[in-house]
Amino acid sequence: MTVTSSDGYAIGHGCARSEHRSRAQRTAATPAVCPPGLPARLNLTIPAAALPGLAGNRGRAGPWAFIPRGSPAPAARTGQGPPPDGYGTWALIVPDGQEFTVRLDLLPTFECDHRYETHGYQPSDKLRHLVQVRDGTCTFPPCSRHARESDFEHALPYDKGGRTCTCNAGARSRACHRVKQSPGWGVTQPRPGWHRWETPSGHVYTREPKRYPT
Repeated sequence: MTVTSSDGYAIGHGCARSEHRSRAQRTAATPAVCPPGLPARLNLTIPAAALPGLAGNRGRAGPWAFIPRGSPAPAARTGQGPPPDGYGTWALIVPDGQEFTVRLDLLPTFECDHRYETHGYQPSDKLRHLVQVRDGTCTFPPCSRHARESDFEHALPYDKGGRTCTCNAGARSRACHRVKQSPGWGVTQPRPGWHRWETPSGHVYTREPKRYPT
């Protein structure tokens, strides 16, 4: 589940964890007609502006449901701006009656408070995953290789003081990673997710974060 800004940038994200329920509970929750089985990987997006409305409606209308766990939900009481601790914990119920728990963590896309920084060279699994969600693809402008198939790469090299953090990391395919490390090339991040490439000839290209449907 990815929370998006009004422009479609990822600003929150959580991975669904299956709820263990009895057979009787699953049978009671299953509608009379179910669609075909869900794919192994399903990416859902929701605008941050829609979360307060969902938080105020705990009923289930239709085969899908996304409802907050706990009361009040953080998304409903923040008003303006993202909540400091994320967008709360939610229950995702899919058409076959399965229920999942989703903790929506804040994804630093416009500003970074270094909450996910690791102090070694290798990123944590969460840090790597959030960078992949934010970038979507390799960040070299001509490349469209999926971020999951790309390297986690430091803009300012780690051995030169670069942070292992969302504000200094980007998805680079292995080939583009090697290009970036070639003499005369450079990458900086004016803000998290905006990758500014400079070529040996002095040309500058900026790649923005992935825009999700809103």
